[in-house]
Amino acid sequence: MQRQYTVRGGETKAALASRDVIDGIRAYPIWSTLAWQDIRQRYRRSVLGPFWITLTMVVTIAGMGPLYGALLNISTKEFVPYLALGIITWGFISTLILDGCTVFIGSDSVIRSVRLPITLHVLRTVYRSVLFFLHNILAYLPVMLYLGLAPRLEWLVAVPGLLIILLAAVPLNIILGIFCARFRDMQPIVGSVVQLAFFLTPIFWKPSALGHRAYVVDYNPLFMFVELVRAPMYGAGLNPKIYVGAGITTLVLYAIAVPLLVRFRSRIAFWI
Repeated sequence: MQRQYTVRGGETKAALASRDVIDGIRAYPIWSTLAWQDIRQRYRRSVLGPFWITLTMVVTIAGMGPLYGALLNISTKEFVPYLALGIITWGFISTLILDGCTVFIGSDSVIRSVRLPITLHVLRTVYRSVLFFLHNILAYLPVMLYLGLAPRLEWLVAVPGLLIILLAAVPLNIILGIFCARFRDMQPIVGSVVQLAFFLTPIFWKPSALGHRAYVVDYNPLFMFVELVRAPMYGAGLNPKIYVGAGITTLVLYAIAVPLLVRFRSRIAFWI
């Protein structure tokens, strides 16, 4: 027999969670403003502001590109764009993951003092990561100028891929936010896993380097999401299996996040 969770007023927890999601989406002026304020606050009194991250990416690409291209015996013109797009996209995905750990903990004062939808804080975090990505993509401009690369219409295929990443980021932030609020040890564990995943995911190496074991990377969900943006811009052509794998992963995340949000939404304020 399925258990029904009800609260005062006769509404089920599922109904309250659904209303929370709808109210959170409608509160766009609030979470978009808070996201901009987060960026201003983080880089207050900084000359370059968030562009320090962009500059760091440019330096990393300039240092690792020729070196690893020589080690892997791949030409600079072929390898540097692959590496640059990989680092930029990975930076976006890893930020979504790591910020998801603090999505509720970092907003503890607001959650305890102001009655706002819980999902508002998730959308605030995801939107903030998007803003960072939009200026970090400028790190690819020096690569284009140096190698004489021109924009192509195929690059627009990366836009649906970016939307899929955002759709997956929402349930992922809910899952990580709830677990990290309840179990504080989860945050450093997730950070260590993300750091390890960087080396296990083809960012600065190609799947072909694995030889006959190259098929292994097809089971890496992080590789799928990186390729959603990198492959169209790199000109490699996007394998339909990438869309299928990313879509299945996104559905699994929602299947986990929805019951967690329904059951534990009201407890988050007490955990933080």
